Amino acid sequence: MSPQLKMARGTTVPVPYSRMDDDDARLFYTTMNALLVYANERLGIVDPTTLREREGAPCMLYEHGGQVADSLWRNRGLVDDFVRENPLHLTRRHLDCARPWRHAVRDMFTVVDADATSAVYMNRTHLFVVGASQDPADSHVHRIPSLMLLTLLPFKGGIVTSGMTIHLSQEPAPWAVPLIAQQARELSERTIISTADQLVSYGRRISDDENLVTPRFQREVDEAFATGAIV
Repeated sequence: MSPQLKMARGTTVPVPYSRMDDDDARLFYTTMNALLVYANERLGIVDPTTLREREGAPCMLYEHGGQVADSLWRNRGLVDDFVRENPLHLTRRHLDCARPWRHAVRDMFTVVDADATSAVYMNRTHLFVVGASQDPADSHVHRIPSLMLLTLLPFKGGIVTSGMTIHLSQEPAPWAVPLIAQQARELSERTIISTADQLVSYGRRISDDENLVTPRFQREVDEAFATGAIV
């Protein structure tokens, strides 16, 4: 039985995917790494020799892949090309894993709850329930609430992050906390997005030229990549 997350007012939301075992990790990370290499070849973001697996952590995301990933998810159409061309001759299983990533959701999210198996993120319109990957779902959460740049991906019926987290604002102003809580309560009355199909449906409504990150925060992210503060 899938874990369940109890929301405000007693609403219970299933968490379809909440743990990445070794087999799932190999599937996810080898697919992601191949996609990053392909995206870098197409976009020319970083020196290809810097894209390498982390020492002692096989199948994990590539070092120096953050900037490539950020550009990739701003050009989601590359996923269609990657699946069609299959330049690294991946298996059908890997291609089936990557195909729905065409509808990845890259946005600014406020984390409003998190534990080892799942986290609840809020953007301007919905709450999203995101499962754990190899690391616990709360491993990259520094404070609740706080603002992050995340890309959410469908995986194994549920939702996971792409593996890259950029912390935009570690702590809201005291006056903003009750407003965030009120917004979370109001959004909990809407459909809570927790399944892969729901995420894909949401992602389909985002146009390919639409950047959900505000110009201010996008400039900060671009500057951090340019100065090497984020790799």
